[in-house]
Amino acid sequence: MLFTQPDIPREWQPAYRDYRQRLEALLAILGAWLILFTMLAYQLSYSIRGVSTPGIWSLEYLVRIPVYASLLMTFLSHYAGWPRWQPKILIRAMSMSLMGMILILFVIYFYWKREGLHQITDGLMISLFGVTLMSTRGFRDWMIQIGVPLALFAGAAFYLRVPLSDLMPFLFGPMIMVIIGFLTSEALRNLSINQFLTTPSLRQLATTDQLTGLMNRHAFLPLIRHEMNRSRRSKRYPLSVILADLDHFKHINDQYGHDVGDQVLRETAVRVTASLRQQDVVCRWGGEEILIMLPETTVENAMTVADKIRRALADTPIPTDRGLIRQTISLGVARFHGEQHPENLIKRADEALYQAKDTGRNRAILAPASKAVTTSD
Repeated sequence: MLFTQPDIPREWQPAYRDYRQRLEALLAILGAWLILFTMLAYQLSYSIRGVSTPGIWSLEYLVRIPVYASLLMTFLSHYAGWPRWQPKILIRAMSMSLMGMILILFVIYFYWKREGLHQITDGLMISLFGVTLMSTRGFRDWMIQIGVPLALFAGAAFYLRVPLSDLMPFLFGPMIMVIIGFLTSEALRNLSINQFLTTPSLRQLATTDQLTGLMNRHAFLPLIRHEMNRSRRSKRYPLSVILADLDHFKHINDQYGHDVGDQVLRETAVRVTASLRQQDVVCRWGGEEILIMLPETTVENAMTVADKIRRALADTPIPTDRGLIRQTISLGVARFHGEQHPENLIKRADEALYQAKDTGRNRAILAPASKAVTTSD
């Protein structure tokens, strides 16, 4: 491989396959239109190019049929949705039929129409460059789409005993174009992978707390607004939140240093996340505070979750570079009662958290019912 390809994280592999398939679908239809335009331009310009027009049933016309058939399948697949072939199959069909056609035409002109051979050589250069660019999956694609037709052509030339010295003046330019096309294809493929990696990376940076890996406040607020609206519209969807804060965390930083404090925060995030369901949302609200949204969760179940989180911290010391550290957590639980703004609901959870801190820490306290009136949108 001429360029070092970036590693794609395992969790992004399915998304990358979908991304690559979308690029191949775009390349397939774009390539089909370009091939169709180029073939028609050559086919309708015999007199302009000073080449005798072949008979309609001549081999020169017949070798074009597989190319037109592959183009037709590509157009049908893209515009009509049938046949449902993978874009990669369509690209390979177009590429191999195009290479077969241009190489057969090269042989025809080499033996019987020398006056137009330089034009076929130009067509060969264009075809080799275009098909090389369509080798979207690297050297493997190149071997299928170009290597196989070239190997068959070399075998035919050897069988016909055509001296290599006779072919080289016409094939030197196309071979140089293969090298240029392959380098360009590899560079474009490298750029497309980097583009794919950059987009989710930037999105992740914008929505994720870099220390704990939890969602950040900026990304959390739109989600809780959505769930509040959903719960407000239907009484069937209770919503609860938990605001948690590590007890005496400042002492950890003061006694052991911020590096150990960071280790405690990261392990806390791991244990809290492990205590939740897949549909629950957890974010680092600020400092050592963690905010949890529990969709479709009654206040009784929210209290159960809060105690599960409390025990996940209190029952097992956290391993750090300075040894095992016992860490507890206090939690405030609040149920959604129709508040109009997330801040109001979170404030109630914060008041319950303050009460948990004030009454001894390492406990979960339920906020009293709100006087907010539920309204419908």
